[in-house]
Parts: sequence; structure tokens; C-alpha cells
Amino acid sequence: MSDHDGGGAFLSGLLIGGMLGAAIALILAPQSGEETRRIIKDKALELGKEIREQADVIKEKGRQVLTQDGIEIDEAPESTP
Repeated sequence: MSDHDGGGAFLSGLLIGGMLGAAIALILAPQSGEETRRIIKDKALELGKEIREQADVIKEKGRQVLTQDGIEIDEAPESTP
């Protein structure tokens, strides 16, 4: 088993939970449907960006762990959404 504590997973969960809570609050807020949809769309785009950034951080940490253990990895092609 690894000596790493999974802090990245906790941080990701906290971030996603916060964004979902904000989205629910926006849905329940007293404003027009059009404005609510715009806000949700903006938040979803922001969440997608943050998830991609977290994925890059996790990928780099994994690469560091593997190289510390003497394991070499090849670069995988980047996927585009």
C-alpha cells in the first residue's frame, strides 16, 4: 500500500461538493429561470475547468511518485473534450 494520504482526493471532493452546493443554492434562489440557467452554465464551465486543473495536478503527482520509485512512463496523448 502507498504511504500517501489521499489529500488530493479529499480536496477534489471538497471542491466538487462546494460547487454542487452552490448550484443547488442557485436553483432554489428567487430569480428568473433565464438568469438561473445562465449562472448554472457559468458554474458548470468553471467546474469543468477546475476538474481539468485538478486532473493535471493529480497526473503530475502520480508521475512524481512513479519516477521516485524508479518507474519510467511514456507520455500518453492528450485528449481534447
